[in-house]
Amino acid sequence: MSADKTPRRLGRGLDALLGERRTTSTSPKPDEPGNAPAESRTVLRDIPISEIAPNHYQPRKEFSTDELKELADSIRTAGLLQPISVRSTKDGYELVAGERRLRAAKLLGWTTIPTIVRDYDDRTMLTLALIENLQRADLNPIEEAEGYTRLASEFDLSQNEIADLVGKDRSTVANLQRVLQLPAEVRKMLETGALSLGHARPLLALEDHALAIKLATEAVEHGLSVRTIEERVRQDAPRHEKPHRGRPRKEDTRPPEVRHVEDLLRSRFQTDVSLIRKKRDKGELRIQFYSTEDLNRLLEMMGALE
Repeated sequence: MSADKTPRRLGRGLDALLGERRTTSTSPKPDEPGNAPAESRTVLRDIPISEIAPNHYQPRKEFSTDELKELADSIRTAGLLQPISVRSTKDGYELVAGERRLRAAKLLGWTTIPTIVRDYDDRTMLTLALIENLQRADLNPIEEAEGYTRLASEFDLSQNEIADLVGKDRSTVANLQRVLQLPAEVRKMLETGALSLGHARPLLALEDHALAIKLATEAVEHGLSVRTIEERVRQDAPRHEKPHRGRPRKEDTRPPEVRHVEDLLRSRFQTDVSLIRKKRDKGELRIQFYSTEDLNRLLEMMGALE
C-alpha cells in the first residue's frame, strides 16, 4: 500500500478474535515443562518451512510473480520485519497469515522462517486471511465476495456480523456478495481486473445472462464508461428482450435534470431507478429491487432499518 493511502480499519470484532495477539513473546516449546495452557500462549520461534501447510481458508487465489520477487529482494536486504503466523496441527503447522512472506522466503531458499504460533479456530483463520488481504487491497471483488460467503455459510454469520468483523459497512458486504450472481464469464472479467466493479454492478439488474456477458465484453473491448453501461442496461435490455415492432422507440426527450437525478440515484443505490414527472411538479420515483436481500439493503440505506 502506498504511503499516501489511509490504511483500512480493522473490524471491531478482531480484538475478540485475536485476544492478546499484539503482545508477542518467546515462550517454551509445547513439550517443555512449566508451559502455559495452549489457548493462552503466544510462541515466537523459527519453524521449518517444509512443516507449514497452506491456509485452506486463504481467499486469494492469484499471486503476482513480480510482486513476490520484489518482496523477496526487500527481505534479502532488510530481513523479515514481521513474522508469519501459524497454528499447530497434528501433522505440523497450518499457515494463518503471511503467505506472500512465506512464498518470498521460499524464493530466497530459506529452510526456516520466524513464526508466531497460536491456537486459532477456523472462523479466526478465515477472518484473519480476509483482513490481511483487504488491508493491502489485494483481493479482487470475486475473492472478497467468496470470503464473505464462506463466513456466512460455514460459520452461520449474518451480514452485520461479517461487516463488524472486517470493518466494513453491511451494505458493502451485501453488494459484494451479489456479484457472485453474475454469469461465470463476467465474474472471470472481474477476477482478472479486465472489468471494474463499477461496470459490473449495473449488470446485476439483467436477468438475461447472454446480454450481461455481451455488455461486459463491450465494456472491456471498447472502454465503455460506467454511465454508458447503466444507460445500456436501462434502455437496451428491454429492446433486446422484447423487440419493438412497427414504429421505432421514441427518443428520450425528458429534461436533462431528470436524467441527471436518475443517474445520481442509480449510482447511490446501485440499482435501476426511474423518475417520472407529472403535472404540477408531482411524479413518481421507482426504485427496483431483485430479491428480499436486495430490498433489505435498500431499506437499510434509506435508514428504514436499524
